[in-house]
Amino acid sequence: MNELIAEILMETKRLSSEDTAVDYERFEALVELRQRLTTLMEESQEELPADQKAMIRELLTYDSVILSQMNKLKDEAESAINRMNTTKKQQAAYNQAGVYDSFLVDKKK
Repeated sequence: MNELIAEILMETKRLSSEDTAVDYERFEALVELRQRLTTLMEESQEELPADQKAMIRELLTYDSVILSQMNKLKDEAESAINRMNTTKKQQAAYNQAGVYDSFLVDKKK
């Protein structure tokens, strides 16, 4: 479990320190690692040693940074989806198929 905690801590530090845009896949992988750690902790039902508790406390200090970056990615995705939906609505307004099998009859006066 020490290796898993260390791996999660290292990846968390790496993701929180990068100023450039990070792919969502890396955050997804981090979440999966954290879920695996949580599952292991629930299954063991044992008291964690002090060094593991310290590593987890350090891990928790990065939560706000990681969450803000994940929220930024979510907002960007939401904005892109809204733009696509708006574009589809605008295109649908111009591409509507009307009824073309009607005819007009003029009367002579």
